[in-house]
Amino acid sequence: MRKYFFITVCFCMLLISCSQPSLYTGIKYPKTKSVDVFYSAGEVKRPYKVMGRIIAHKYSRDILKQNLAHDARRAGADAVIIIGDDSSVTGKPNRVAADAIKYDR
Repeated sequence: MRKYFFITVCFCMLLISCSQPSLYTGIKYPKTKSVDVFYSAGEVKRPYKVMGRIIAHKYSRDILKQNLAHDARRAGADAVIIIGDDSSVTGKPNRVAADAIKYDR
């Protein structure tokens, strides 16, 4: 019994270690309920200010969009603008950078 428990715990720890958290730097506000996702600053039709930057691991487009929106909601952003996914922006080829923005009221 102990052997199976130990194997299960080791397997769970292995799975957890494979996930890579994103990194947010910037100003934080109270959490928001929804976040818009844009792929360029030209798509944003409302005045806004950039409140911070999110660096996330590059997954598929849908997962990336969900992860960035989740991190932006936690930071209190109204929207996120994905600004690049190459080493010239993030310094690592498997990372994506995005700006978290707050709409002017």
